[in-house]
Parts: sequence; structure tokens; C-alpha cells
Amino acid sequence: MTKLSFWSLALLTGVGCATVACGSDDDSGSAAAGAGGKSSAGAGGKGSAGKAGVGEGGASGAGEEAGAGGLSGSLYDRLGGHVGIKAAIGAIVTAELADSDIASYFAPSLKDPNHMPQPGDIEECFTDLLGQAAGGPETYPTTLDDGYVCRSMPAAHAALHIGGDTFDNFVTIAGGVLKAAKVADSDIATIALVLNGTKTSIIDKNAPASGPCVVAACDVAEAGAGGSK
Repeated sequence: MTKLSFWSLALLTGVGCATVACGSDDDSGSAAAGAGGKSSAGAGGKGSAGKAGVGEGGASGAGEEAGAGGLSGSLYDRLGGHVGIKAAIGAIVTAELADSDIASYFAPSLKDPNHMPQPGDIEECFTDLLGQAAGGPETYPTTLDDGYVCRSMPAAHAALHIGGDTFDNFVTIAGGVLKAAKVADSDIATIALVLNGTKTSIIDKNAPASGPCVVAACDVAEAGAGGSK
């Protein structure tokens, strides 16, 4: 049976959406709550003021969401700021890595301790991406405290040749985690827009629809999926 993307599910349930903007290399890892825009366990992370675009292929920040879905304040505040978003990212990534197709795209980061990025770097990049889109002070792309440089969506994923079904599955899993965490439906729909706003910059239309990843960049011995430091 064909899987519906999370964005399709949001439309089917009639959830209202506000416009805002991961990919395998820069947008996931395992959780460790940071504070004040700083990450722990070598994940780096900070963010100077700025809420505009998220680099190539991203959408702009959400800012204040007065009255959206009956909720007040910014999406960033409702998600708990940097600490809350990072915790959510950690839970999402744990769920994503339970899927063998998705996990195959993270093989170098998970299995090679010398590969860049490491899981904490990916987590912090994803946190900064979503934090900026939700109206927070984070910036993306950015340089983390450990020196790792988060990249634009096209640069981070070009070597991975991710298919459309794999991407949709990633978004669906993320939506399920947020739903289980009791995030408001309208906020989940906004986050779905953040993720789906990166789709054209991440997927390869000529790649198989789903994985596992078989290209060199997903091999533990290949550094092509890494970023820069």
C-alpha cells in the first residue's frame, strides 16, 4: 500500500497550516537536551539573531502566530524554545533510525567515530533549522561550537540520492512522534510544511523511490556524505 506523506495526512484531517521551512546528513541524530542555544555531548549549536530563510531550498521563519489554531505566542515558544525543540528532534531521530531504509542513509555518522558529521552535529543542525523556522533566534545554515558547518539542504543531500518515498516516510514518522508528544495539530501541520518545504532540495527524482541507500556516500568508508570543519 502506498504511504501517504504526513503533509497529505494534515490536509485530509483539515488541519490549518501556517507557512514556514532536513535531510539525512544535516537533519538528524540522537537526543540530548541543550540549553540557551548551546548543545551538549559535542553537538555544538548556538544561534545569533535572524529569522529569515534557511538557506537553499528552505522556507522563511514563522515568527508570531497570533491566534493560529486558538494558540497564542510564537511556535518557537510553544515548542519550548531551543531546549524543547532539541528534545523533540532527539525523539524524532530515535524513531527515524528504527526504520532500516532511513537508517541506511546515516550509516557513516552512526558507525564511523571519525566521520563528520557525528550524530550530535546532525541533531544540532536540525534543531537550528527548525528553531529558525519556528521564529527563534537560531540561524541556518550555521557553524556549531565544535566547528562543524551545517550546510544548505542541496549541499547536505546531493550525494545521497534520496527517493521521494523515503523522504515522505521520514516526514510521516516525525509527525507521528510529535502527535504522540501531544503537540497541537496546527503546530504539527506547520512543522510538516517546514519539512516538506525542503523536499525538492533533498530528493533525487531519478533515484529509486525508496532505499536502502546503496550509493558510496552511505558507505562507512566513504566521506562524501560529511560536511566541513
